[in-house]
Amino acid sequence: MKPRLVRSRAATAGVCLIALAGAAACGPASGSKGAEGAARETAAAAGASGAAPPAPRASDTTPQVKADGALSSEQLTAAALMTGDVEGFAAEPLEGGTPTGSSRTAKAACMPFVSVINGTPEPAPSATVYRRLVDTSEDGRADQTVVTEVLGSHPAGAADVLARLRTAIDACSDGFRTKGGDLEPSVFTEVKELPAPAAGDEAVAYELMGVAQGDPVPMVFHVVRSGTTVVTYYAVDVSGGDTPQIPDRLAVAQAAKLKS
Repeated sequence: MKPRLVRSRAATAGVCLIALAGAAACGPASGSKGAEGAARETAAAAGASGAAPPAPRASDTTPQVKADGALSSEQLTAAALMTGDVEGFAAEPLEGGTPTGSSRTAKAACMPFVSVINGTPEPAPSATVYRRLVDTSEDGRADQTVVTEVLGSHPAGAADVLARLRTAIDACSDGFRTKGGDLEPSVFTEVKELPAPAAGDEAVAYELMGVAQGDPVPMVFHVVRSGTTVVTYYAVDVSGGDTPQIPDRLAVAQAAKLKS
């Protein structure tokens, strides 16, 4: 059965736990960062092992995709997928600002998953760019495929992001609970590894099975490293419990663009 992905409920980094706790729509409410999507420079997240050194910055007039070391926000924006890069998919700016969450889990081994959902992967990126990738062949359908893409630039520790996720998959197969701010606890009943896309230097894929008002909410993540850039793709089905499908060609095209 095709996953029922409601476009208005496309997942956004840092707010998915709110959706699981209250069955609300994922995604920031308002504001646009322009046609190239939201971008930000970030410091090391709280709890990360030390602050990351500053990323090199591109020219103010002609951003370059390639760089020695980690990409700046301008370079990351230039490298991100755009409409036309993948046949049948439009790349939209992600509305809102720079969403991050503060949820935690008492099960420390599962914190890498929570950090990704919070929008603060460990080690922390020095720059982040957001995209929403929409299957235009499904325009007007309630089950339109929508994938959120988050590109992170890592001056150091890019490979550690994936290594920690792989370790967490084994350690957290029986699930975990999270709590953040005034939210009710969120429950993830299962974690399982999925086939990873053959893209970039390495990749990992997994599914988190959440629960909202007693109903299953599957969340699928593909995490791909290309050099010092880590790209996370994710989709959430808050309307039916079917496992979302993230086309591998998105990761393949993005990895090729990062290396072009």
